[in-house]
Amino acid sequence: MEKKNVFQKKNSLTLSLLAIFLGCSILFITVKQASCATTQTAVVATAAADYSSGAHSIVSVDPVGGPRTVQNDLLPTSTSDITVAAYGQYFFRIEKYFADNVTKFDINAPDTVIWQFSTMDDEEEVSSNPHDLIFADSEKAYLLRYGKTKGWIVNPSATTEAEFKIGELDLSSYADSDGIPEMHSGVIVDNKLFIILQRIDRDNNWAQTNTTYLAVYDTTTNTEIDTGIANTDGVLGIALPIKNPGAIQYLEENSMIYVQGSGQTGSTYFGTASEYSGGIVRVNPSTYDVTQILDDDTDGDGTPLHGGNIVGMTIVSATKGYFASYAGWGDNTLYSFNPATGEVNGAVIGLENKNIAGMESGVYVDQNNMLWVCNQTDARIDIVNTADDTIDESVSTNLNPVRVVFTTEGTAGTAENTDITDEVNINCFITTTAAGPQKALQMIMLSSLVFGASLIAWITVWISR
Repeated sequence: MEKKNVFQKKNSLTLSLLAIFLGCSILFITVKQASCATTQTAVVATAAADYSSGAHSIVSVDPVGGPRTVQNDLLPTSTSDITVAAYGQYFFRIEKYFADNVTKFDINAPDTVIWQFSTMDDEEEVSSNPHDLIFADSEKAYLLRYGKTKGWIVNPSATTEAEFKIGELDLSSYADSDGIPEMHSGVIVDNKLFIILQRIDRDNNWAQTNTTYLAVYDTTTNTEIDTGIANTDGVLGIALPIKNPGAIQYLEENSMIYVQGSGQTGSTYFGTASEYSGGIVRVNPSTYDVTQILDDDTDGDGTPLHGGNIVGMTIVSATKGYFASYAGWGDNTLYSFNPATGEVNGAVIGLENKNIAGMESGVYVDQNNMLWVCNQTDARIDIVNTADDTIDESVSTNLNPVRVVFTTEGTAGTAENTDITDEVNINCFITTTAAGPQKALQMIMLSSLVFGASLIAWITVWISR
């Protein structure tokens, strides 16, 4: 009887230890999840309908179903040619043609300027026309200057203008007859920067006559990578089978890059007709293989896919994406499609024949898999639930929305237009939106739980002998 009581006490102690261990582990996970909870906020570049001015709006990402909170008309500017980029808790408003500057803000004080720096060298006279800012980390980013042959390497954490520009990328080899390669947008994947070069002939009514390319740079050395793909221009990059490329996006799910091209949209101003030479392609960032998955002229007979040029793109998953079709000025329709097969599912109800701001410059899906669409017909953001293609909420921006990006605080995730994890997020061990390195850490934690439970179970058996 005494031996049995001793065993019962030891067994009770063991079970108690097991309960404490599991309880502490669950508490640890819960605390880590709570401390790393996502705070995501949308930043919207906006422009007046008469192109006389611009500003930005701040919109809360949550709650799903609304009502989301919004602040409009923040820090108005005299130019409407603006865009935005974001990294961590900071966002950067870029004023483009003949404004030539970048302004940094903290999302916690969205109308207070941290700094504003020029995107022009002292000796330059013609506008640099900055189009995008691609982040490698908090102290290194690439400023794509559409009007120049050289992109800038910059320090987003600089405190003085003298510290801002830290290097250059020479893209002059891609210049066409007008002397400029038209660098537009980019993405970083596995320490490689992929830059879209539109190569538009601005001396010939901005004609889309030249081969377009992706230039590839090693972000550790800032030197161009020779992709080994032969082309008629003798450059090192990847030739694209589409004209006027705009949006570029990396999808971690299948490790592929997607690029959208608009072709030649008709213009009464330039006296040009629409040319359906665009579409959407998939690029393997390791092998540089290019596959066209959507053609805006499927049959090659001059009849466009679903009424017009493909003027924008967002990829949600390997099997779900969206594109905007351009039938004429102010007449766009949003369609969903399958990027794996190219099958078009149909128009999104409520976003037919609207002036959609193209989706030609960025990714518009938030942490809830909601697609933020710039609806300039109604001066609002239409937030689409990608699960069923219904509009979750419409948020007025007062001025016309131009581009949407997202700031992120205190969570695991990626900065806008990069695959680089925000330094703020590295400290998060397990999160509700674990991805990449966080998934590995989560598996380590779960493995530790299993090992601990197994060890205690073995001790229990040993004591019972």
